[in-house]
This record gives sequence, structure tokens and C-alpha cells, in this order.
Amino acid sequence: MRRTLDQLLDEIDLTIGSPLNVISDCLRAMIIAAPGHDLVAADFAQIEGRVLAWLATEQWKVDAFRAYDDGQGADLYKLAYARAYGLEPQDVTKDQRQVGKVMELALGYQGGVGAFQTMARGYGVKITDEQADEIKTRWREAHPAIKQFWRDLEAAAIHAAEDPGRVTKAGKILFRKNGSFLFARLPSGRSLCYPYPRVVEKAMPWVDDDGRAVVRPALQYDGVDPVTKHWGATDTYGGKLAENVTQAVARDILAAALLRLERHGYAITMHVHDEIVAEIPEHQGSVEEMERIMEEIPQWAAGLPIAAEGWRGKRYRK
Repeated sequence: MRRTLDQLLDEIDLTIGSPLNVISDCLRAMIIAAPGHDLVAADFAQIEGRVLAWLATEQWKVDAFRAYDDGQGADLYKLAYARAYGLEPQDVTKDQRQVGKVMELALGYQGGVGAFQTMARGYGVKITDEQADEIKTRWREAHPAIKQFWRDLEAAAIHAAEDPGRVTKAGKILFRKNGSFLFARLPSGRSLCYPYPRVVEKAMPWVDDDGRAVVRPALQYDGVDPVTKHWGATDTYGGKLAENVTQAVARDILAAALLRLERHGYAITMHVHDEIVAEIPEHQGSVEEMERIMEEIPQWAAGLPIAAEGWRGKRYRK
């Protein structure tokens, strides 16, 4: 008996999962190298955590990444948990390391309980909101420079928006309002642009010691709502600005690496987030060479610890 397409889709959904997700997962393995060629790929290890620590001058963490890359330092997720709870990294358990991983992925951009719990569900970490709030507080206490970076970014952006033409600074980031746009200049020289910036009075999601609502100046600009896809007012804050500039610098690192790899004969097939995929003839190039090229530090990023991890094969994998 022949099955209809609807019956086949229902069977896939029942036995494997969403048909669209199944198709998406299968697509990766359909990308193969041309005859006589290999795919060689590498991604930047924990690039956002590294860039954020570097931008914020969280020096102990920059040093920790560098030590880990040299084979002398502790696992960074273990170290994150250990630093927050006053432990030695070697005493951190497997479950605690998983909490440390969620801490690193969820809290760097001023995330709170909601951000932690959302990320935790994806990694099988189950804790109460009270525990998540304690973890958030401990992570911030262990990262004073990053916490200050959030404040500095917000203050610099607001002051620049209020005083057109004035250049303000938050670490390695420069802000300036020119005409209808607020520009955030990155270390690479490229700028992010925030259209029609203005400072508004906004109620904060907390109260003061007397239980009264806290209202303070906040930066607002026009942009596309990620949910509705409509153009309109967008609120931002220090942590969100930190996410913007961190991801933008990580992109600049990747873009510079793409150009270097092309110059060395690595034909770029695609790049996915922080991973670069190239196609090269068999018996030419190597994973080690690709990693080495990607780890070259641009002059504007002096002091940023960069590491890449790669693989080689006939078929794309992730």
C-alpha cells in the first residue's frame, strides 16, 4: 500500500520528530567536497567570551583563556563555576561544570534569572529561580570589570546621544552622534549604527529600598522588532550594547581570517556563526595550518587570546 505524503510526514513526526527539523539535519550531510577535494573547517573556540573579557579588560579571564590555550590552564567552564563559588577548578564536578557552562553562555550580557533558565533548559540544568538568582549574583561578583563595562557602555551611549558631535568612550568603544544616527566605533575601525537615538525616562523592573519604582534615563532608537518584524522604537541597555559590540568584534575577527585564508589558497565554501569551511585539493593544506592562520591576531586586536579548532573530511558535519 502506497503512503501519501501526509502519512509519511506523520510517520516521521511520530518516530523521529518535526519533519522540517529532520530535513534541516539531513541537509548538513548533503554538503560534500568536489571530486579530488576535501572540506577543511575550523571554528573559533569560545570567541564571544574571549572578546567580551578583552573588551571589558577582565584581565584574570583573558589570562585564563591564554593559559588554557597553552595547555596550562583549567577548563573555562569549571573555572567559571569555581571562581563564583570560591572553589578550586579541579574540585568542580561534572554537574557543576554544566552550570558553569550555562553561566558563561547566559550571563555575559547582563542576563538575569530568565536568561539563565532559558539557557539552562537547553543544557539539561534544572534549578530553582532562587538558585539562578544567586548564581547570577555570584557570576557578576566574579566579573567586576564586565559588570562595569555594561555601565560604561550605557553611560557613554546616553551621553553621546544627548550631545551631538561629542565623542564618548567605554573601554575600546567610541560613541558619537552625527545627524540622525549614533555610531559605535569598534577597535577594527568599523562602526555600528543606531538610527534616531534618543534618551527617554524609563521605569526599571525593580524597586528601591523603600519599595518605590525606579525611573532613570535609558537609550532608545528605531529598529526592526525581532518578533513582529516591524520597524519601531527599540529600547537598549548596557548588557545589550555589550552583546552588540562583542558579536560585532567577533565578526571582524572572522572576516579578517576569511581574507587571510583566501590568500593562503583556502577557497571559502561558507561560514556558519564562528565556523569557517573551505574546500581544498586533496594532499594540500591541513587542519593545523588553517587553525594557525585563523589564530593570527589582527593589529587592532592586540592582546586578544584567539584559538581555533578544526577538522577535515569529505562531508560537512557539525
